[in-house]
Amino acid sequence: MGTFFKKTDAALQRLLRVVVLFFFFALALLLAYNVVLRLTNDLVTFLSERGFNEAAGAVRGLLPVTSMHWFDEIVELCFAALIFYGAASLWASGGHFSVGDWISPRLPYKRLKNVYRLLVDLLSLAFLWVFFFYSLRLTLRATELTTVFQIHKSVLYSCMPVSSFIMLLYSLRDVWNDGKRLFFSNNSESSS
Repeated sequence: MGTFFKKTDAALQRLLRVVVLFFFFALALLLAYNVVLRLTNDLVTFLSERGFNEAAGAVRGLLPVTSMHWFDEIVELCFAALIFYGAASLWASGGHFSVGDWISPRLPYKRLKNVYRLLVDLLSLAFLWVFFFYSLRLTLRATELTTVFQIHKSVLYSCMPVSSFIMLLYSLRDVWNDGKRLFFSNNSESSS
């Protein structure tokens, strides 16, 4: 059963990284497109104001100036997903900065370190449960639609309960492992 969980863990972490990279590149492309569009629009305006209407028309022909009135909706979706799935990816791999990284080495006894780690895990678990509960509630109760694409806001909000659920599962794993380490391992009271 241990190999099943290891394979599932590796697959989930790989999936989270792919999702985060997808949203990162989507944001990068949107930003690049927005910059090119604004520069093109500014160039067309500059040429038109100076009487170079034919040159402005040629620029419009090469690079069509279109409106990106939908830009904010897609950026909001991508940015929220990038942040929350990125947090879940870091949580799963243990890549988050932790105050425990600073405090734990300063504790004099191994058992005290284990108690401290378990306490941090339990506080994290409590926070993630509250976050999951309220983000799921928000997602399920959302009835609004986005202005341009008419996407349900629940689609935008769904990254919060999904990512918090993933982090909740990994927190349960951490509580289990640190609890086993505290209660079932040979803890000597010597400094380590």
